[in-house]
Amino acid sequence: MGWFYRTAYNVVGVELFFHRIRIEGRENVPQGGCLIASNHVSFMDPTTVGWAVAREIYYLGRKSLFRPPFWSWFLPICNVLPIDRDGGQDISGVRRIIKMLKEGHAVLLFPEGTRSADGTIQAAVPGAGLIAMKAGVPVLPVRVFGTYESLSRHTGLLRFHPIRVVIGQPYLPAIPADKKEKHPYGLVAQEMMDRIAALR
Repeated sequence: MGWFYRTAYNVVGVELFFHRIRIEGRENVPQGGCLIASNHVSFMDPTTVGWAVAREIYYLGRKSLFRPPFWSWFLPICNVLPIDRDGGQDISGVRRIIKMLKEGHAVLLFPEGTRSADGTIQAAVPGAGLIAMKAGVPVLPVRVFGTYESLSRHTGLLRFHPIRVVIGQPYLPAIPADKKEKHPYGLVAQEMMDRIAALR
């Protein structure tokens, strides 16, 4: 980890200490390129998952957030990659993510595409499957419990609710041989969510 990432990592660890965080399956985190796929219920999820996996990773953020002068400088040094979620398919952004995965970096992705409104598992969006298949790296399923109760999209104040993070076994995604869909990436993305949902 770089010095800034290490500093931020330690600050997040202090905050999560007050949530009595528990990590299960940290030994499953692979080295090298890895697509980390997690459920998404809270603003806390990116930093919580990033702390739980205990390796430097990259995050995805809406391109519209990268406003100068501050955020266009600050977000990149926090390992946040811009992705256009507001204006259709961001081909250049997707290519950059795939390139970084192939180069051996770990990238956190939320297959649901946005935070769940009620804390339950939602359906996946096909773009997650496209990235997984094109990158050809292991997918690491992760499920976060307790961040919704701590800081949901409906919560105004942070609550120190206990948090638990379950890290599953990495796997290589594949398109089922018996599926003949012209665009099968939705199936690959949904498998991510199915594996996440199976973590208890």
